[in-house]
Order: sequence, then C-alpha cells, then structure tokens
Amino acid sequence: MMPRICLILVIVTALVFSVACGSGNGGGGSNGPFSNASLNGQYVYQINGFDFTVNPNGAPYREAGVFVANGAQQITGGIIDSVEGGGGVGTNPITGSYSINGNGTGSMVSNSKVYLIEADPLLNASGLAEKQDPTAIAAVPNGTFIFRTHILNAALVPTATVGRMTIASSAVSSGNEDSITLGASSTPLNLTGGAFTAPDSNGRGQFNLNNSTPATTGFFYYIVDANNIRFFDSDLGFTGLGTAEKQSGTPTFTGSYAFGTRGDTTTNGFGLGGVNTAGRFTSDGTSALTAGVLDTVQGGNQVSGVTFTGTFTPVDSHGRTAVTFSTTAQLLCWMVSSSRAFVVFNDPAKVEDGTFDSQLGSGFSNSSMNGSFGFAMDGFDTIQGVNINRVGTLAWDGSGHLTLNEAANSGNGAVSPGNLSGTYSVSGNGRVLATINNLSDSNGDIVFYLISPNDAYVLESDPGVQIAGTISKQPSN
Repeated sequence: MMPRICLILVIVTALVFSVACGSGNGGGGSNGPFSNASLNGQYVYQINGFDFTVNPNGAPYREAGVFVANGAQQITGGIIDSVEGGGGVGTNPITGSYSINGNGTGSMVSNSKVYLIEADPLLNASGLAEKQDPTAIAAVPNGTFIFRTHILNAALVPTATVGRMTIASSAVSSGNEDSITLGASSTPLNLTGGAFTAPDSNGRGQFNLNNSTPATTGFFYYIVDANNIRFFDSDLGFTGLGTAEKQSGTPTFTGSYAFGTRGDTTTNGFGLGGVNTAGRFTSDGTSALTAGVLDTVQGGNQVSGVTFTGTFTPVDSHGRTAVTFSTTAQLLCWMVSSSRAFVVFNDPAKVEDGTFDSQLGSGFSNSSMNGSFGFAMDGFDTIQGVNINRVGTLAWDGSGHLTLNEAANSGNGAVSPGNLSGTYSVSGNGRVLATINNLSDSNGDIVFYLISPNDAYVLESDPGVQIAGTISKQPSN
C-alpha cells in the first residue's frame, strides 16, 4: 500500500504537515501568534477516508499511530498503522518535516488538539491528533472505560459497537456492548475477556476483546492519557477505528445535550451510502425528552429542523440508557459521565454512531459566537461527483458575520481559496444557520449545533452534499 502520510493539519491559522511524502504548501502568511514551535511533543492520531486511486468507487482506508514533533520543523519519530479495503495491516516508522505559518489555511484548536485532512490527490479523509501525556504511557490502561468502534469487514459491511469494559491487571475483567450490523437490529452482548500487551515507548500496544457471540476482535491501542485510548482494528480484512474514555462518577441523564452522529446506509458508505445527523434536546432526568430539534442528511438528501420529543429508560448501573425520539429513532447510549455519552442508532437500515455532550450555557445568541475557531469537515458532493475534505478557521464577529479560511481537497490535492465571507444566525437553543459565499464545491449552507460557545457539531445543508465535522475555539494567543 502506498504511503498516505501527507496531511494538512490544523494549528491555529495555518499548518501544512508533510511526513515522508514530500513537502506541502498550504498558503498562509506570517501574521499570527503561532510558529513551528507550536507543534512540539508526542501526538496520537487517527484518520479515516477513501482512496480513489484504487477504483472509482473508493477503497476505504484507516490510519492510526503516533508521531513526535520537535518544535523545529522535524518529525523525529513515531509509528503508523494503516489498512485499506480488505487488505492486511501495514506498520511503518515515521520521520519527516512540517511547517507552520502564523496566519493562513489551517487552524489550531490548541497545541494539544490538532485537526487533520488528507492533502493528496484522489484521497479523501480527515481526523484528529491529540497530544500524549508522557506520564501515562508506561503501563496498560486501568479502570472502567466506555468505548465506541466503527468497523468494515472484508465484504465492506459496517458494524458499530458501543459499550463498557473494565481493565485490570492487563486484562478485561468485565463488560457489555451493543453491536449494530447493517441489516440487523441491536445485539446486546457480554464481554467475556480480553488481554492487553504492555505499551511501547510510543504508548502503543495490542489487545483483544472477546464477546459472547462468541467472537474475538484484535486491536492496536494508543494511549493519549490516563483517561483516553484510541483503537485501530488489527484483524486481517477488517478496516476500523475506535475510541475509549474512562467513565467517571455515577452517570445521570439530565439537562440539555447536543449531539452529532455519522454512519453508513450501504456497504462501503461512499457517497449515497452516507448518513450524518446533528441536533439537541432537553432531558428531565426521569424519563422524558423535550425541545428536541435535529438536522439529518442521508445520501445528499436533507431533512432540516425536525422537532421531536421522546422518552428514555433509567440509566442502569453500567451507564446505559435507551433513548427513543418521537421520530421513531432509538439510540443506545453509554454514559462516559453525566455530561457525555457514546451512542449508536438501533436501526437495521443504517450503522450510525457518535456522541452526546451537555450543552453548556443557555439562551444562545449571535453574540455567543465570537472569535476564531478551528474546523475540519469531510464527505462528498454527490451531484458534482467529487470527494471533499476541508480544514481551516472560522472567524465570528458576534454580530452575524463570519469569515472562513479553508484548505480544501476535492480530489486534486489541497488548495486554499483565501478568505470567504458569510453570515450566521444563532437560535436560543444553540442551533446556528450560516451561509458562506463561494465555499468549495457547494452553496455554503451550514448548520451548527452548539455544545457551548467554544465547540459545535457541523453539518452541511446543501442539496446533494454529504459533509459533516466539528469546530472548536482557538486560543487567543
């Protein structure tokens, strides 16, 4: 498999990250508070997307690993695991170089969180890099973790799992999960065991997870810190990623939540097989949901501003609750904490999973959105027949105007069109409608659901477009 490490990462207002496949050139400028020194330390990363050099329909591929940046334009080490389609896993060391402009086509959320897109022609992918805590990588993770995976088997049939596992003495001592495979409803399973190898100097190790099917899934794991682990499916012919976060407290389900989910409605999930949803609701903490609203896009067809109510089951001792919207959708939720959950739709017609997050604040308005935000989005324009991934900054003025600066790849490599103007309107429930002029390969209609004035789920709302992502506020200096 060809190397696929030429990426555009976001680091505050510009970063072209080139590793092992030549130099990048993402435009930008010298103004701004960031420099090559902003990227310094050891980072865990994951990306997922499609390779159109193999066939016109795109072969799904996934990458995960660790890279080490020295703050002086050099990637001095690390390791990458990659897989494409139904092939085997390739593992390679990383060296290379990078450059960061103070102002330009990328964006940095912070020096511990970095958005990425694929910059190579005919490749479509995005992801996230997170700074590693060096004090946490010496031993196998320990404690109870809520996890989520999304995996394609050798026939490219998707499966999503959401569940809970307890790790003690390098073994999985207990756990449960909900598993959804395309064409079938939820299968509640018990975890019957699993074992972890010790992590290496990159914070990378291997583990397997056994369930009551019975089935065993193998993974590489990468430690971000004591509370966060990232996964890469290591089984032959399988393509998938996952994440786990340590469960905290005795979770309850009350207050207002924003959510974002993504998934597949066909094998492979390319183009017309995609589904993205974002929304918000309020839980009374007992059994009822109110004030729900959502936007969903399936195969490029939008359903916007759907209102709903709903019900939910009591949160059990494992942190699980089943949430049913009045739109007939049911989501199976595993609470990381009272403010966060991993979720999967219980629907045989799709495999769609994501997260709920407590909305911080109320009575949102245009003034809630003020400052510079980093973003990453990826997906497809089904009308023009192009894959799109984009990364950059959104500058909001607090008064209904915004400016977007993006690096976008529509199949010919990443390009930067410069500053794009736009307008926005914030509703009190945190739903934001925006229009951005001359956005790459689309009309530029975007809907945001605010988690807080600092973070939001993003969904593009143009006909024939299947694109989604997230935004996070950047530090001011």
